[in-house]
Amino acid sequence: MSTGTIITGLRHRFRQLNEKPLRDDLIFYFAIIAVASVLFMALPLLTGEAAETDGMHRAWFIVAGTLIVLVQGLITGAVALLAVSLVEHFFLLFVDVHREFEKTMKSAVYALAPLILFSRAVLLGVSFAGLLLLAWFCLSTYFGVWIFHEKSKDRAVFVALATDAILAFYLHRWTVGPWLAL
Repeated sequence: MSTGTIITGLRHRFRQLNEKPLRDDLIFYFAIIAVASVLFMALPLLTGEAAETDGMHRAWFIVAGTLIVLVQGLITGAVALLAVSLVEHFFLLFVDVHREFEKTMKSAVYALAPLILFSRAVLLGVSFAGLLLLAWFCLSTYFGVWIFHEKSKDRAVFVALATDAILAFYLHRWTVGPWLAL
């Protein structure tokens, strides 16, 4: 599969997503968060790393823990979506955007979804996972700005790189932190 085919496919997919209402995108985003939260709670249980309890205490521990992690994930996901959308929209102001905030939030949904779903790989210490997720975030932001906001490629690159730089600054412990320890 060539790079041109991948870019053409992504551009086509983002154009299809642009026609959907924001409500559908938010449902998708919060479904991703719910799945990631439940997996985050279930993985220690499946690998045997969970606290040693038995009987009804274990069942209540699983139910309560899953609900707490789910609510915490939904709240954190909503705050992250709003924060990234605001940062991206701030940089869009530099390129003279007159579109509504809805398009920016739509772009942030599709840029953040893989980060949330595959963040466990970073926590497990998979090599280069943080950098790969950051690169995917940058590419998704580029396509979101280019397609959703109908900006030129150079302006989309500026917004994507600036937003990615801010995210990399805040997530530096997970992206470049493991190499600083070497």
